[in-house]
Amino acid sequence: MKPLKQRGLPPLWQRERFALGQSREPAFIEMTDSTRFCASIYGVKTAKTKSRGDVVKGFALIAWMALATAEAQNLASPPTRLPRPGMPGQPAAPTQELQVLPGQQPIQQQIIQRSSATDAARYLAGMPVSAESPLTRLTSDPRWIAHSNAMNAAFSKLDQVQLSDIRIWRAEFLAPVTRFSRTCLYFFSGPDFLYADTFYPDCNTYVLVSLEPVESIPELQSVPLALLQNTLQNIEVSLNTLLNFGYFETQDLREYSQRSQLKGVLPIIFVFLARSGKEILNVDYNSLGKGGTRGVKVTFLDPATGAHKVLYYFSADLSDDGLKRNSAVLRFCNSLGATNSLLKADSYLLHQNGFNIARNYLLRVSASILQDDSGIPLRYFTPEKWTLRFFGTYTGPINLFKNFYQPDLRQYYATSSPKPLTFGFGYQYNRQNATLILAVRR
Repeated sequence: MKPLKQRGLPPLWQRERFALGQSREPAFIEMTDSTRFCASIYGVKTAKTKSRGDVVKGFALIAWMALATAEAQNLASPPTRLPRPGMPGQPAAPTQELQVLPGQQPIQQQIIQRSSATDAARYLAGMPVSAESPLTRLTSDPRWIAHSNAMNAAFSKLDQVQLSDIRIWRAEFLAPVTRFSRTCLYFFSGPDFLYADTFYPDCNTYVLVSLEPVESIPELQSVPLALLQNTLQNIEVSLNTLLNFGYFETQDLREYSQRSQLKGVLPIIFVFLARSGKEILNVDYNSLGKGGTRGVKVTFLDPATGAHKVLYYFSADLSDDGLKRNSAVLRFCNSLGATNSLLKADSYLLHQNGFNIARNYLLRVSASILQDDSGIPLRYFTPEKWTLRFFGTYTGPINLFKNFYQPDLRQYYATSSPKPLTFGFGYQYNRQNATLILAVRR
């Protein structure tokens, strides 16, 4: 995850009004967060740099999202805390208990019924919901339709320029060496289930760990409409960097959590589950250990394989100080066996002395590690334990992290003739500059 300031567009975007095919005088609308998201999909910068056709193409989406923002900002009173998930009057779906290890105590579990959870995820993702869902009536609102169009365009673009190429690469190079483990462990992940699922579709268990909090999702139909529409806008903003550059920015997630009616990482995880075609079966909220490391367990069906799978997300401090205070998340991970570990755009934390415990843990439990250069420094992969393969190129970190340049990694790239990449990875979204390292335990 990246702490850089978001690369925003200019605060004002010039458009032209059209009536019956005739142009009128130029006008301006304020560039809100949601209109930035829509504009980023179509590459809108200013009227001077784009043609009139491009402006017309993006205007319908932008106008609707601006209207939603205006209504949400005009609310007279602040939002109140909403009820916990559930479907009154309907039996709860069966659930699997989160495994309780020594020193762990589960807290009250909240369960979203299968159909309601899937429909909630699809609604947030801008996808059609089931006909009998109470959310169906909300999908006829023009502002939800604008949200749906924006999300469709963004995910379609991401699949074309990034995910489809990852799937091809993964089938040739990653799948053969990761088949011995069916668990994906992703430290410093944020809510990024999307890339975990794309690189490791054969896994049955996904464990994501980062600082971002997890909160329960209420019944969406109980949320005031203007607040719900504002939440859709905030989801778009929080996804902007990942969909356009391949990683989350910490500041984006923090601002999303502060502004949105739906708090924490779960709404974004729901979006990724829906957009990857998954059907949510159960959502259980739990905590680990005496320190109360909060987490969520999402059981879902993967229609591509017919398998029931599990996604765990834990909000935990992975620094040495944090793990010395509470190592419950590591004790939980000990029950998983060997893992396929993923590291991407993690601010070079594992290069620093304050993250020795997390680094050593990954080196101990991982059957394989897939990472960019911001993950574990090359010097920790000893030849007698690891086989390394390099892809792409290494030109060094981006300027913000230039102090973490690795001369030994540059030497490996100079002498090993790595295969080029057809997709960006980590901080280097341009495939010409991307670095990808696959370490497999001997």
